[in-house]
Amino acid sequence: MRFVSILAILLIAAFVYWGCENQANSPVASDDMQPTASVNKTAGPNYYQCWTNGQGTVKCTNGSGGNYQVKWTNCGNFVAGKGYNPGSGTMSWSGSCSGCQYFGVYGWTTGPLVEYYIGRGGGTSCGSYSTSKGTYTLYTKSVTGPSIQGNTTFKQYNCSGSGSSGINVSEHFNGWKKLGKGAGSPNYCIVASEGWGGSSGSANVTVY
Repeated sequence: MRFVSILAILLIAAFVYWGCENQANSPVASDDMQPTASVNKTAGPNYYQCWTNGQGTVKCTNGSGGNYQVKWTNCGNFVAGKGYNPGSGTMSWSGSCSGCQYFGVYGWTTGPLVEYYIGRGGGTSCGSYSTSKGTYTLYTKSVTGPSIQGNTTFKQYNCSGSGSSGINVSEHFNGWKKLGKGAGSPNYCIVASEGWGGSSGSANVTVY
């Protein structure tokens, strides 16, 4: 009887461990773009995300420290990355992404709900602003789709300019405000690898 009880405990423990491991590294198809796992650290990046719309094959690995890796084949849409929540400081990183449709600083704010990309254009031009990395042009558009608040309509801010490491996100928030496009309270901000439209590729990135 004691042997059976011990065996049952071991089987339950193995099941829980397997489930946690797969939850941390497997993307979940959802309209809610909150991360599938997070890393709690006193220093360095404390936020990890791997989201997919469920189309194609996407494998994410939550590495040690600020590292993450992702490989994808024939994807519909995915976003993977590491960073901070809330995120409004300087984003620095090393590594690369091969096959990405977008690679760089990506995040959300609430009140209003805004999705932002730093280092790409697209949308209606709202003017230019200056940062320590140079001048950016802000483009905005309305999008209906998955968000951190479920499937809804939100504003997307695309900031055309330098997308290289060392971006001070607060400077962008201030620049948007000066253009009359305040973005509310910071939610998460990550160095993201994103793919869509049947693309394939891989990324190995470390965020500082």
